Amino acid sequence: MAKRKTPIAWHYPRTSLAQTYLRTLDAGLISSLVLFAPRRKGKTEFLLEDLLPAAESSGYRAVYCSMWQHRTDPLSALLASFMHAARPRAKLHRRLLLPFKKTSIEVEVEHLGKLSAEAEFLAREDAEPDRLQRLPELLDAVIAASKGGVLIAFDEIQHLAKPEFQELVAALRTTLDLRKKSVKSVFTGSSRHRLQMMFSQIKAPLFQFSQTTDFPDLDDEFVIFMAAAFQRATRRRLSLSAAHNAFVLLGRTPGLFHDAIERLMKSGDTDIEEVARHVQVESHQAAGYAPRLAAMRPLDRVVLNAVLKKMALYSDESRSKFSTEIGIEGELLTARQIQVAVERLLSEQIIYQSGRGQYEIEDHQLAEWLLMVSGDDEV
Repeated sequence: MAKRKTPIAWHYPRTSLAQTYLRTLDAGLISSLVLFAPRRKGKTEFLLEDLLPAAESSGYRAVYCSMWQHRTDPLSALLASFMHAARPRAKLHRRLLLPFKKTSIEVEVEHLGKLSAEAEFLAREDAEPDRLQRLPELLDAVIAASKGGVLIAFDEIQHLAKPEFQELVAALRTTLDLRKKSVKSVFTGSSRHRLQMMFSQIKAPLFQFSQTTDFPDLDDEFVIFMAAAFQRATRRRLSLSAAHNAFVLLGRTPGLFHDAIERLMKSGDTDIEEVARHVQVESHQAAGYAPRLAAMRPLDRVVLNAVLKKMALYSDESRSKFSTEIGIEGELLTARQIQVAVERLLSEQIIYQSGRGQYEIEDHQLAEWLLMVSGDDEV
């Protein structure tokens, strides 16, 4: 009988980073972290493959919940995740990943006695206040099932910045605030503007609950790891310098780099730079940058170009330039007109505020594409 081959490991472990975050939370000065990175930068994989397993090994009860799992009803996703985590003997990956429709549990909770709870992932039969009340009840059940505290990863938390989820966010904050000694939280998001709406603005529902930290890019060790895995899988060797160039071309985005590696495996080729160029073009096309730009109001386009070039937006010189570019020479645009354009770009998550009166483009791939298509001309 042929010996079964050992599966090739394609996950690049970020053990040191996971331990750094855990030590920060263990120190007790803070009870939560907010990690920002654009989409496909590896946040979810890091949570599921590095941080949460490390937390379990350190004695935490690990909970994962994506706010995109049930976009119209994220409360159901939260209740489902807490219910899974409260199961006493389920293995980590089963608790993190397996969906369910309906289940119930009964646990002994200190000071409360026996607590029974039931969650149905798609059901919304109860009134919203009743469903919100299940949050603290189920989290207490998770705490009771844990041995050394609870670590919850809330993935794509910026989804809750929408007005219709205000009550949910308020209930979530209160639930977590009252259990800081037992429950640590890690929030991830892919929109700076919406994270600012939730955590940084004075009226934000989670104001001062946690500070946002940039999730670090992968370094060249990731490229070396992937090239070695590719060689084991195909017996073909990649040029490390070419692989590095491809990774940089793809904005150090591991999701896109994985796409390039997959194509090389299927094609039998090793020219990763050429494949990366195709992946980049197709990624831009799939994102719909060109039609999105064409659909913008003329003033929004010129303001976006100014943000790209880091121009002052409200100076007399800029307002005169903007007036000329949208065809109203002789009439100076007002600061309010420009502000309205800025507010539209913010609400559409095209830009975010990086400082007082300073803005940057939210999607780094959009910024790269704009630079490519504009050259020395205007967008």
